[in-house]
Amino acid sequence: MAEPTLTPLQRAFTRKGLFWIVLLVGLVADIASKAWADSVVRPTDPEVTPVIGRWISWKWAENEGAAFSILHGNPGLLALIAAVVLSALLVYMYKSPPSRRFFLVALALVTAGAIGNLYDRLLLGHVRDFVYFDFDLPGHGTKILFFEIPRRWPIWNVADAWIMLGVGMLLAISFRKDPKRAKPKPESKPEPKPEPQTEATNAA
Repeated sequence: MAEPTLTPLQRAFTRKGLFWIVLLVGLVADIASKAWADSVVRPTDPEVTPVIGRWISWKWAENEGAAFSILHGNPGLLALIAAVVLSALLVYMYKSPPSRRFFLVALALVTAGAIGNLYDRLLLGHVRDFVYFDFDLPGHGTKILFFEIPRRWPIWNVADAWIMLGVGMLLAISFRKDPKRAKPKPESKPEPKPEPQTEATNAA
């Protein structure tokens, strides 16, 4: 019996449930953590509240740019870039087969982070950050191509963590060898069968 033909919308929602579950959980975790930080961490600004020694602390920040304060003060442009990135992520999700679960999880994490930060930019005009590494980065000040290692890692949030984790997973997928593209091993030729002995040979 032939499978029923699904519309594009049905195909995106019925066979990509893992993507939507990870996206929803990640988005809820980000928005809930920002709401908590808004009521608990923001009143302590500009103080730093240690959580795990000097490794992880709470520190309030309102970032009007992207990562590392890129395009600071351009929320409209950042929102436009985020919308384009989200569109591309959803296209990739739609075109990916349901069997690529690891890939779908990575896309969902990046999408959740992008939506979480876009939500802040559209609603508040800035992104709420509150997780802080209160120590100097090794090799700070060293330039690698066009990037210079900062002295302190920028204050971040859960959405940033989802984006970094998802991008890391996508990079791991890109370096993984695709078994379908692997060259097939040359087939071994069968050994020739011995020729049957003729009557003349037997007589000899």
